[in-house]
Amino acid sequence: MRGSLPTSLRTTLFTTLAAVLIPLSPAWGQGQQAPSTSAEHESKGSPVVRHFGEQGGYRTEVTSETKGTLSQEDRKQVSVLAAQVFQHIDEARRAIDADDMKQARHEVDKGREALKAVHALLPKTTVRTKTTAPDGHVIYEDEREVWEDRVPLFEGMVHARTLAPIQAAQRDARRIAGVRVVDSETISTEVIADLDYVDGQLSKAAKALESKKTEDASTALLLAQVRGVDFRYQKEDTPLAEARDAVWLAKRALEENNTVQAQANLAIARQRLEIYRQVLPENRRQDVTQMMSEVSQLENQLRQEANHPASSAERSRQGNTVSGWWDRLNGWFKRHF
Repeated sequence: MRGSLPTSLRTTLFTTLAAVLIPLSPAWGQGQQAPSTSAEHESKGSPVVRHFGEQGGYRTEVTSETKGTLSQEDRKQVSVLAAQVFQHIDEARRAIDADDMKQARHEVDKGREALKAVHALLPKTTVRTKTTAPDGHVIYEDEREVWEDRVPLFEGMVHARTLAPIQAAQRDARRIAGVRVVDSETISTEVIADLDYVDGQLSKAAKALESKKTEDASTALLLAQVRGVDFRYQKEDTPLAEARDAVWLAKRALEENNTVQAQANLAIARQRLEIYRQVLPENRRQDVTQMMSEVSQLENQLRQEANHPASSAERSRQGNTVSGWWDRLNGWFKRHF
């Protein structure tokens, strides 16, 4: 059937997702967050209110309140159920290949049930938004309930024999960019499921099966498998994380007008970026090389300030430049396929 991955490859991938599940780390998504503020710690127990806009002008107030928490055991439940979702997706595609539409619909429905169970476990946040005009009149209000839509399937050590079949499968479907596997190599990785995307594709598959559009159903399930899973490779990301942390510390040093400390952290960032650049394919090195050049230029500027101190405006510009690097580094963490 068109749009299908070879059955043996699908089996290897999704059996691995179910069988290699191990205990999760204490927090999800820490890798791309700035150091927490005291307000963020307080937000766990009370509503957080943020205001945007100048006093006397249009003002927007956003209030968020989270109800519920996840224990370590609950995190494991969520991860196990998310892995079950992908097992049902794979079984549904097998059933379509075998022209067993009844079984395919059964597996799709089971996958959606597992997703509902995940959503029931996840803490929910109510977000209220209100915009007020200068005269005090409320011109916009909204309230909605949201939850974390990206959860880990597993994290740990995945041998090359697990990644290699995925690469082979991508030659038939989509691609994994920048992943090089050596038979004797072990790569630390984590696998994140995008629940909202997967849920949408399962809904499409259910409707397609109801309308007897098997090709559309197969395509939706394939997209859930390929685009609904995000692999993050620690082998590459360790020096990247260190570079990002050094950049953040350099920014803080500039805010305190401590150019000596800023230079030291920028040097560390540049060194870690070079290590990160070396593990990338040639066609992905240009952006890293460009950032290394920009970091080097700022280091030179700071060295010259020994005789000519920077103005407050120049220091602010430097801080904004470093903030831009931090944002770009965070954007390099994800390896989508």
